[in-house]
Amino acid sequence: MLVSRAADPTDESRAVAEALENPIGRAPLREIVRHGERVAIVVNDITRLTRTDLMLPPIVDTLNRAGIPDRDIFIVFALGIHRRQTEEERRLILGPEIHSRIRSFDHIATDDTGLVEIGVTHFGNRVEINREVWEADRIILTGEIIYHLIAGYSGGRKSLVPGVAGFRTTTFNHRMIFDPDCRAGKLDGNPSHEDLLEACRMADPDFLVNVVLSPEGRLIRVVAGHYDLAHREGCRTVDRMLRVEIEAPYDLIVASAGGFPLDIDLRQAHKGLENACHALRPGGAILFYAECPNGAGIGSFEDYVRRYGDDFEMRAALEREFVVGGHKAYWVARLGRLYRVHLVSGLDPEFVRRCHFTPVAPDSHEAVLRDLVREAGTAARVAAIPYSGFTLPAVECRAAPC
Repeated sequence: MLVSRAADPTDESRAVAEALENPIGRAPLREIVRHGERVAIVVNDITRLTRTDLMLPPIVDTLNRAGIPDRDIFIVFALGIHRRQTEEERRLILGPEIHSRIRSFDHIATDDTGLVEIGVTHFGNRVEINREVWEADRIILTGEIIYHLIAGYSGGRKSLVPGVAGFRTTTFNHRMIFDPDCRAGKLDGNPSHEDLLEACRMADPDFLVNVVLSPEGRLIRVVAGHYDLAHREGCRTVDRMLRVEIEAPYDLIVASAGGFPLDIDLRQAHKGLENACHALRPGGAILFYAECPNGAGIGSFEDYVRRYGDDFEMRAALEREFVVGGHKAYWVARLGRLYRVHLVSGLDPEFVRRCHFTPVAPDSHEAVLRDLVREAGTAARVAAIPYSGFTLPAVECRAAPC
């Protein structure tokens, strides 16, 4: 069984407070802010398991003690290009006390009046970010660090771009998906990461607080300080805890995205499927569990699945005109071509088939598993990955160069 390793600090709130007092590459937060300044705090949306409600009280308390009252603090949900949230979802993320005390709102990437252009990366990406965030005296980024399929790792600079960036800025970066260096677990030499980092550098956020969590949501580590230096330290922790070396690919894998919110929709659950398939041989079978109560997650995903027959057609269409959401359909269809994917979900079976997967009804998953085990044979290599949204399998390199 492939299971990521995790540590569990006994006092999680104290761990956050200690990180604020002992930052990496920055002075402590209390020494950075000044009375009279307006402070923007950027937080993740409902599609991320972040435990924002753990981080915010120590951050706000530190700001208050440094002379920044609640009225001079505002919270922005880093929706990127995700859907808007309900008020109950915002309350759930922030916790009832912070939600009632501090003004908060969703970033809307398509609202041009709420954006400001702050520069152009050397890749040619025109960087537009939320106007209120840009005009704040201080910017604090919060988030969680796990593997990311394009940018290498989540967290860090991603809270700013694409978190509170314009739709055009995000779309430009997403176009890099076909570059083989844009992949999970890679920062240096990854064009997507370097584009995002350059964009973040333009805004020069003042402070970062990121967490590394176990798949069960327990705190592994808090990193705070400089948006790049602290983030890289967190990425090293992710590798130690969540990267799993395997001797050789498997013939059959049973995997789960990891539950809510990692399987809130197929757009998000696909990340866990992609991770799991790193451990699967070409043509191998995978039984993948992802409820997907919000469907595909974006209309363009569904549109691409309806309009195009396979991943080759989708890639050609994306290279003609890149469509966010269409790139997810391409990824999914590609996995359906390379592997035998059996999806246990609440999705419409016909939609699942058009994704080139085999739909499995929740009440028949045990019978399907028995059939897959029998087909694989007694000599088959079989693995279980209960939290594939977190876990990155990597084939061991026994000979140099790898």
